[in-house]
Amino acid sequence: MRVLLVNSNRFRHPEPVIPFGLCCVASALEAAGHTVEVLDLCFSKRPAADIHQAVAVFQPEALGISIRNIDNGVGCNTIFLLEQVKNEVVLPCRRAFSGPIIVGGSAVGISAPEILDYLDLEWAIRGDGEIAMPAWLEHLATGSDPGGIPGLVRRINGTIRADPVPARVPDLNTLSTVHLGRYLDLTPYHNLECTIQIQTKRGCPLHCVYCTYNQIEGRRYRLRDPALIADDIETLVKETVIHRIEFTDSTFNRPLDHAKDVLRALIGKHLDLKLRTMGITPGAIDTELFQLMKEAGFTEIDISVEAGSAAMLRSLGKDFTLDQVLRTAELVQSFQIPTMWFMLLGAPGETLKTLRETFDTIDRAISPRDLVVISVGIRIYKGTPIANYLLATDPLATPDQFLHPVSYQPDALDVATIKQIAAFEQLRRPNLYLYDDNQEHPFLRRLLCARREKSGEDEPIWRHLIRGYEVAERLGVRRLRRALQRRRHPRLWEQWRQSATAATTGR
Repeated sequence: MRVLLVNSNRFRHPEPVIPFGLCCVASALEAAGHTVEVLDLCFSKRPAADIHQAVAVFQPEALGISIRNIDNGVGCNTIFLLEQVKNEVVLPCRRAFSGPIIVGGSAVGISAPEILDYLDLEWAIRGDGEIAMPAWLEHLATGSDPGGIPGLVRRINGTIRADPVPARVPDLNTLSTVHLGRYLDLTPYHNLECTIQIQTKRGCPLHCVYCTYNQIEGRRYRLRDPALIADDIETLVKETVIHRIEFTDSTFNRPLDHAKDVLRALIGKHLDLKLRTMGITPGAIDTELFQLMKEAGFTEIDISVEAGSAAMLRSLGKDFTLDQVLRTAELVQSFQIPTMWFMLLGAPGETLKTLRETFDTIDRAISPRDLVVISVGIRIYKGTPIANYLLATDPLATPDQFLHPVSYQPDALDVATIKQIAAFEQLRRPNLYLYDDNQEHPFLRRLLCARREKSGEDEPIWRHLIRGYEVAERLGVRRLRRALQRRRHPRLWEQWRQSATAATTGR
């Protein structure tokens, strides 16, 4: 069959994302004998017109839409991205194409029935599209019973029915190498120094209270062969000339031995890579891991500790202790790998005391040359531990199983107060970045890329952001903003100042 696959993700903060997962599905469909075209709308200025043209030229018999995000994933200033997907992608697809349309992707893996209802469509896939999508096309071609297709969600006589078991590829080593250039124009991604995303495994058995990974990918690890991973990366680098690779596992270094084997396989390839990962957990680190990361070509890492308070780490369901966080910080500085640390404020039990503990940990453990990204508020998603807790205490907390944004509100402090405290602290530290889309400049990444290119220094672009904040501090701009903040919120400022005094006295 002729199949048009559409990347609906037009959200480009903090950077555009290459639709690698959609290309994995395209590769699987071609291996099954289908003719596939991918329409990437990430940079489209006229998505409806591009959809109409693609349908008119390619003449598909079936159409699949990949949906990456329900929203921007934060608990404060949440942007409901599904509305944009519906208006700019789904409705134009329905106007241009009268045949069967199916949706999939990570967002659908979280809330498939609710998304199907919201978009007013008939078909969705929950889980791995590489096996579910060919099975669905087989149903369309032969008229076979679709009831046995894993992960299939469908509308029957107005009622949405979902297969209880998501689609899971049992052996990831059976998947073929994905040739990105076959499906995508990578030029705009390359110009913005975007990374190619690679998974060394799927699944996550951890129990972070807010996280959706184990719903999307399953609750056990499905590991890929390290040699195959290295071969795939070698092929992608040669074909795309992009050397920036990002490991997008839930946590790269669990299991620890598997991560080390992947690094050893890459070291043996001598590929001159610029590697990064969105997930290092302090619960599985040692000196050898950092030695191998350095040798393999890691130029930056992300560490989502989420809190610098022992009480908050327990509240968030983390698999590591504060001592392990401090040990990880020591290794980061010892091996001089640039690091972005992520903090999530506003978990159950958050107080002025726990906030103070987190900022104290930042000061004593994290290098001022490394960036600390602060998010305020937990966006609650269907099926997560915090969602189940909230529904147990308030059955009316959501009318649609948390499809539309709902944020957790701590008992002791409201989210607005926590955000104001974070704003106080951000103005005291040039390396602290408060994640708030309302403050984002649309050309920030392009400007930082240009600044790095001009400087000739091959380092993370966020290092230039820190330098910009340092210049603002020397010029007195941030000092003036601190004074204005104190004047606008005198009572909160005094409470926060007293919490620092109490913390110092208690030591």
